[in-house]
Amino acid sequence: MPWKRVSFSVNQIEEDGALNELEDKFEDVFMKADGPSDMAIFSDNEYVNGSISIYFTPGCEPDCSNLIMHYDGEECEAPDIEQVFLLAGNDDALDLLT
Repeated sequence: MPWKRVSFSVNQIEEDGALNELEDKFEDVFMKADGPSDMAIFSDNEYVNGSISIYFTPGCEPDCSNLIMHYDGEECEAPDIEQVFLLAGNDDALDLLT
């Protein structure tokens, strides 16, 4: 299964609270799934062109499918371990990064 990415603008994060909302919803799904070792989300270390991307590991499927669709997620490559940090989920998923 592929990685998935959703992106948020500075405005969505600071004014709309979109990132906090996504993290809370992910945590609910993660707990209901009993915290699989390959389920996590990562965030860019810094804004790029006024936005930040959140990456869902392949282990987030199918549990996070609705969440990813809600935020218009798209398939992507695994992020570079030097460019992201673990936002939520199982830290064993760090082994999945390039």
